[in-house]
Amino acid sequence: MSNIWKVISMYKKSHMLKNRRMALALGGAILPFPNVAYSQTLPAASGPVVHKKNLPHTTHAPSTPRTATPKPRIENVIVTSERRAQSAQNIPSSISVISSKVLENRNINNVFDLQYATPSLQVQPSYGSGQYTYTIRGVGFSGYSSNNSPTVGIYIDEVANPVPFGINGMMFDMQRVEVLRGPQGTLYGRNSTGGAINYITNKPTDTLKGGIAAQYGRFNDTKIDGYISGPITDKLRFRFATETQQGGAWQYNPEARESLGNVSRGAARLLLDYMPSDTLKFEYNLHGSIDRSDANGVHAWTPITSLSKTDPIQVSPDRYATTWGTSPAFAKEIGISPNTTPFSHIDTGGTNLRMEKKLPGFTITDLASYDYMQRNEYDNFDDSSLSLADVSFKTRASVFSNELRFSSNTGGRLHWIAGVYYGHQWLNDRYQSGFTNLYKTDGDVRYSQVVNTISGFGQLTYDITPKLHIVGGFRMEHESRHLDNVYAHYIVNNVITNPNNYVGQRTQSYTLPSAKFSIEYNPIHNDMAYFTFSKGVKSGGFTLYNSNNVAAMTEPFKPENLFSYEIGNKIIIPKYNIRFNADFFYYDYFDRQVQAETVNPNTGGIGIYVNAPRSHEYGGEYEFEWSPIPGLNISQSGAYVTGAYDQFTEVTGAIKGSDGLYTARVENMAGKGISVPHFMANGSVDYTWPIGKYNLNTGMNYSVRTTNWSPNPVDTIAGYTLWGAYMSIAPRQGHWKFEAIGENIFNKQYDVTRGYFVSGDYIGLAGRPATWYVRVRGDF
Repeated sequence: MSNIWKVISMYKKSHMLKNRRMALALGGAILPFPNVAYSQTLPAASGPVVHKKNLPHTTHAPSTPRTATPKPRIENVIVTSERRAQSAQNIPSSISVISSKVLENRNINNVFDLQYATPSLQVQPSYGSGQYTYTIRGVGFSGYSSNNSPTVGIYIDEVANPVPFGINGMMFDMQRVEVLRGPQGTLYGRNSTGGAINYITNKPTDTLKGGIAAQYGRFNDTKIDGYISGPITDKLRFRFATETQQGGAWQYNPEARESLGNVSRGAARLLLDYMPSDTLKFEYNLHGSIDRSDANGVHAWTPITSLSKTDPIQVSPDRYATTWGTSPAFAKEIGISPNTTPFSHIDTGGTNLRMEKKLPGFTITDLASYDYMQRNEYDNFDDSSLSLADVSFKTRASVFSNELRFSSNTGGRLHWIAGVYYGHQWLNDRYQSGFTNLYKTDGDVRYSQVVNTISGFGQLTYDITPKLHIVGGFRMEHESRHLDNVYAHYIVNNVITNPNNYVGQRTQSYTLPSAKFSIEYNPIHNDMAYFTFSKGVKSGGFTLYNSNNVAAMTEPFKPENLFSYEIGNKIIIPKYNIRFNADFFYYDYFDRQVQAETVNPNTGGIGIYVNAPRSHEYGGEYEFEWSPIPGLNISQSGAYVTGAYDQFTEVTGAIKGSDGLYTARVENMAGKGISVPHFMANGSVDYTWPIGKYNLNTGMNYSVRTTNWSPNPVDTIAGYTLWGAYMSIAPRQGHWKFEAIGENIFNKQYDVTRGYFVSGDYIGLAGRPATWYVRVRGDF
């Protein structure tokens, strides 16, 4: 009998080893499939009482279990995207969660890097400038001026900032990032048609903790960050975090023999949590950043024909080569020397206070914030030492907001949240252009803008049965936008040639609703199917570019409205350590805001934003996570998006008649596709190797996007695939960690944006070449 048991035991061991090898092989085989559901188990944030429906399903073990229950390797993730702590698996919309572990392993330092860690998100620097364009599912707003709101809302600990350049700072000491796809509005401070990105920072701790990390990389790229956190008294806790980045110049000017791309940034954040009682809490946030970095350098990818089509300016075939310089006249106008290195200096600072009072039946939360930011930037949008398309931005802005909301904190079938929001935004901008060698003149656009927003919102969740739930939300928003003292001057030899090109004031206001309705059904344990309808609104605005007819240029464009229909399913299979989420969506898009042109009979074509009456989009996304054996994690995600205009007649140029007057050249855009990569995917595989008292973690990741086709061929961006690698070693019970990171390890050459600022000078901004980093971290 004993021999029989020995045979059985040997068979079990052999069978387990075989299964482990098969799992590893499957893990390697699945790597080429698209992207990532970057999800880790996270602590619930402070806020209203969490209802049982919103927590991961649990099974109560008997008081004296026979065997210990193994810890699940795929667990529900707790998020606060719905203004309360709940499982991401129970939110009836598409959401990705990027954990602090992934932020560290992928060396994600700013919002630009997020696009390679979540499906459907695209981030582009406008003409290579320090202002980004955010697009989710093909819904985005492209422009380099600072006065218009983005289609994607950016939030830091629930505080919205609608100024595009004000949220490009460093990401440090982050707990996680939540990326929501689709219209938002019934629960958020501001409306958005594309989606929302929520930054959740690490909070003060109950015990004294701290840490510091130092990183060094290729091109002398260095980064140091650290934090200290703990109690001051039994009711007061603090957390102070800071980071600095220096170096990293990866571009080169062959004429001046100088490098470009050095970073010089510093940021700090102080958090204070005060709890005078169990039912009252105050959270204070003081933050600021200083940026004295170089600007991006663009490269012309065809010979420059702006000055002469027969004798074009030849350009370097090297993507990383870039040239700058400007005329003495324009240099004097903006206060620099003609050979000054392009720079992007953006400073921010602000504070917010969150107060929460729990009462017997509900919780009151008030969130007040103030942020100030300024931008001083000089760019060359021509890849030339001549003054063809040189630009300067000098912008100051401030945002004050206050949100007061009430939410249920009791059990039962009905859960609700309601509140009011007020926001005040002030902006003063001066945008100057150097066209001396091309048009024999320079441009100078100046204006100020005030935006006031007030809204009321509410959302209800009702549990019809333990498995069937409905959600209804509504928001009514009123916004007024005032544009004051707009100058669009042309300057020759320091003399304004069109002093009357001025508008005293433009106004625009709207009162529009947003809405949401969802049905959730849990057919089996840990599985949720849903249908969601939502309507989103994006603010209208004004075009503020160079123009010899400022009155026509500043005609306001209308708000856009997006109706979204989404079905999806979210499932976790604990037995096999699998999570799989998938969704399909259809967008009905009204008054989409697009860059186009209008024609004035006397002055010709004028660049302007217009509203495309109707368009549509559709597609789907998936996120997959699997841990076939302990220590092995496989994550994949991907998205397919397409769409077209249904009703839109676009002005594509001006035709000058024999009478000297201009008429418009138009094109029917119905049936023409929108500008978006049709397929995007990301993925990673990592394995933790136990080595004595240490853990060795190794992994690889990738990001794929297909060609971003555009109705204008010069704006089309070729598709590309990027690969990265990661390795770390640390004691299983210790306070240090050594890491090595590789980005774009196969040195793919690609562009992240393309276009033209002046006709005949087609430019692109290259992505970074192969880069490596090493990092040492210590904690106590």
